[in-house]
Amino acid sequence: MKIEFGTKALKFLSKLEKGSKERVFKRIKKLGNDPFPSDVKKLKGEKDVYRIRIGDFRVLYRVIPEDDTILVFRVDKRSRVYGH
Repeated sequence: MKIEFGTKALKFLSKLEKGSKERVFKRIKKLGNDPFPSDVKKLKGEKDVYRIRIGDFRVLYRVIPEDDTILVFRVDKRSRVYGH
């Protein structure tokens, strides 16, 4: 699957320090091979929206099977990510 990033996700990632950015990108890249890893959670009240945890960060994404795409639309700290 290909991975695409929304504007908010890219904006947050661009501000991260190098070590954190590498860790987050490495984990997101793995979603291309397995969009539903063992620690994934489906968000309640949202259609096809999933969340993975990377330390203090949360990555929210949508799987679009007809386009063979994963859309990462939000990356942020846990305290702020769910208020989208």
